[in-house]
Amino acid sequence: MLAAIFFIAAAPLSIDANAATLSLVGSSTKLCQLIGDADWATGKATAAQTLSKFGLDAVDLGFPVESGSGKLFFLFGDAMPTRNPPKSNPAVPPNDAVGWTTRTAAPDSASCLDLQLATSAPKTFAHPTVLPAIKQGAFNVPSGGVFLDAKFYVFFWTNHCPAPATLTPDSDAPLSLPAPSKGCAETSDINSIGLSVLAQATAANPVAFGWTIPPDKSPLPDMPSGFVYVSATNATPQIAASLNLPGIPVFGVPRYRASVPYVAIAPSATFGDPQTWSFFSGSAAGKPIWVTRQQWESGRNANGKWKPPAGAEIYEPVRTSERCIGEHSVTWNAPLHVWLLLYNCAATGNEGPPSIEARFAPEPWGPWSTPIVMLSAAHDPKIICTLIMRATGCPGLKRRSYWKLANDKPQRGGLYAPFAMDRFTKDATPAGAGQPKRATIYWLLSTWNPYVVVVMQSTLELKE
Repeated sequence: MLAAIFFIAAAPLSIDANAATLSLVGSSTKLCQLIGDADWATGKATAAQTLSKFGLDAVDLGFPVESGSGKLFFLFGDAMPTRNPPKSNPAVPPNDAVGWTTRTAAPDSASCLDLQLATSAPKTFAHPTVLPAIKQGAFNVPSGGVFLDAKFYVFFWTNHCPAPATLTPDSDAPLSLPAPSKGCAETSDINSIGLSVLAQATAANPVAFGWTIPPDKSPLPDMPSGFVYVSATNATPQIAASLNLPGIPVFGVPRYRASVPYVAIAPSATFGDPQTWSFFSGSAAGKPIWVTRQQWESGRNANGKWKPPAGAEIYEPVRTSERCIGEHSVTWNAPLHVWLLLYNCAATGNEGPPSIEARFAPEPWGPWSTPIVMLSAAHDPKIICTLIMRATGCPGLKRRSYWKLANDKPQRGGLYAPFAMDRFTKDATPAGAGQPKRATIYWLLSTWNPYVVVVMQSTLELKE
C-alpha cells in the first residue's frame, strides 16, 4: 500500500474526451523529403541536400525541440553513413545527428524546412556524444528533449540490442526480458528493453555539443523504472504556467512498441533530477493521483519484478494491440485547445506497415480519447511506392532500396516516429459561429525504406 498519495491542481477540464470526436479532414499529405539529396519518389533534388552539404545520406527520427531562442532543433537517430571503425560493436560508437532551423513560416514543397546540420568538419555531420560514455550506436538513439534555462536536456535510449527481439505487451512486468537469442544475449548490459539516460549540453550553444551530465550530478541521473523510451512535451515554463501545470510533462514507454506510456511531472527548476518528479498513478473523483519517485519504484508483482502502480498507464487500451507505442510525441495544440498524442501502432504479429494514430486529451494525463488513423497503407494505398517501398519492390519504377533481406529482396517500408512541430501549427477553423475547431499540423515521419524523414501536413477537426 502506498504510504502517501497526493493531488496536483490543474485547470478545469474544457473538453470531454469521451464525448468530443477528433477526425482527419481529407488526408495526410507529404510536403517534402527532409533528408538526402534526391527525393525518393520523384528523383528531384531535395532542398536540404544533406549528403552533398553535410555528408548525411540517410537517417530517421528527428524529434523536434524548441530552444526558446529562435532555433527548432531536431534529434536524428542512426545516421548513414555511420563512419564506425572497422569491426567495432555496432551498438557502441555514436552515430546520431542534430539539425536545426530558424524558419517560422510553414514548411512547403520548395524550401521544406531550411534544415541545417551541426558539423564536425566541412561536409561532415557531427555526432552528439554523451559523457560519461554510453552506447550510442545502432538502435541506441535520442528519443526526446527539452530546453530549460538555456540547457538542452536530452533523453538517450541506450543499452539496447541492435537486433532486438520483438517485444509483446506485459503490463504486470513491463521490464522483463525475453529469452536470449542469437541476435541478443539479453543481459543487463545490452538487451531488447534498454534503458534511458538524461544528459544535457555543456555549452549555452548546444551546437557545440559536449553532451554530459549536469555539473553537480554524478553519475548520469538514474531514470525512473519504466521510463525507457522517453520524451518531454513542448510545455515550456510559460506554457505550463498558462495551463496551470506544475511542471513539464515527461512521457515514458517501458516496452518499445508494446506499451501504453506513463507520465511524470518534472518541476522546471529541478528537471535534471528525476528524484524530484511526480508520477501519475490513476485518477480518483476525476482528479489525477500522483506519487513520489520512491512510491513509484516500490511496486512488485508475485515474482518480485517491478510493477507500476495501478492506473499508471495514461489510457486503458480497447484491445491488447493498442499497447503498441514506441516513438511518440505529445504537444499542446492551441487551436484545438487539447493535448495531441501522435504515435505509430501495429497489432502484435502484424506484418504490414503500421498506422500513424492520434489521440487527444484535456490534460497530459488524460482522459485520452480513442485513436483515429492519421496515415496507413490500408487507408491510403497510394502511399505504396510513393512514400514507402513495397515488400516486393516497386516494379517498373526506379526506387532506391535502402535495406535488403537475405534473399536480396527489399525490405518493406514503414510508418513511424510521427513528431508534431508545434511552431508551425495553424488555426484552420472555418469562419462563422458554431463551426468545429480545426488545426493544420506539420509533422515529421520516418519511412524506413526509404530510410529518410519527410515532412507531412494534416488538418484535424474537433467536434465537442
